[in-house]
Amino acid sequence: MNTVVLYYSYSGHSKKVAEKLARTQSAELVEIKTMVRRPMPLLFVYDCALALMHRAVAIQPITQELSAYDMITLVSPVWASNPAPAFNAAVKLLPKGKKVQVIMVSSSGSGATKRSEKATKHRIREQGCTVVEYKDVKQPE
Repeated sequence: MNTVVLYYSYSGHSKKVAEKLARTQSAELVEIKTMVRRPMPLLFVYDCALALMHRAVAIQPITQELSAYDMITLVSPVWASNPAPAFNAAVKLLPKGKKVQVIMVSSSGSGATKRSEKATKHRIREQGCTVVEYKDVKQPE
């Protein structure tokens, strides 16, 4: 199966998870980069509020043609029990008809996004995609 792993990582924890997934799935690894990288104090105030509201931030263009892949894996840190805003921006780029695997990375792991899981899956389905897996994982040390 032709797979791409798209990931956003602020501190590097999600990147480690994405790199491991890409190796085990023999997938292409693509970083999602925001147009503006806020310093940590602003991140907690501004971006966590955006995460709570399920909002997106501007991201740099992804040059890979996502429609060429059978499976798209999205990896994101958990902020305020929700996917990071960069994840929400990437969801808007999903081509219709794709299988999507979602991996949420947090310090607590299992169940960290229980409150936002339904809404996240709904946004992916609105893009015309199928969520084949959704899981919370504990961030690597």
